[in-house]
Amino acid sequence: MKKKKSKKFSIICLLITVGLLTILGIGGVKKVQEHQRKVAIENEQKRKALKKYETEIVEDLANNYAGIKSVEFDKYMVSPMGGVQWFYYVNGYNPKQPSSYLMYDDDKKPYACRLGDLNVKKGKSDFKQIKIKYNYEEDQR
Repeated sequence: MKKKKSKKFSIICLLITVGLLTILGIGGVKKVQEHQRKVAIENEQKRKALKKYETEIVEDLANNYAGIKSVEFDKYMVSPMGGVQWFYYVNGYNPKQPSSYLMYDDDKKPYACRLGDLNVKKGKSDFKQIKIKYNYEEDQR
């Protein structure tokens, strides 16, 4: 009689354990999916903001320099103080020191902070004719 009761008890404990693990597993999967969805939304918002600012940078360059055919962005960098710095190359020219634009939290738009050798002259370029190579990768220094 005791063997029968202990066997039933073991089976009931095993079923309860399996049920709890199944419930925890399903809940964990749902939490992971929700987190991945939130991260995807944040990444999409970040991409849109970066593209907007990179486009503003190219518009500013087009308004100040003639002969720009293409602008290629390198990895951007976020400083500990909250500033974002974009590095870029004009017309495929890759000098030792890339030019950059900088923007802090309270700024409305990026501004030129370091102009390297741009290999172009002062004047105006047609913004619509400029080929832009966007980059959404952050430099992890």
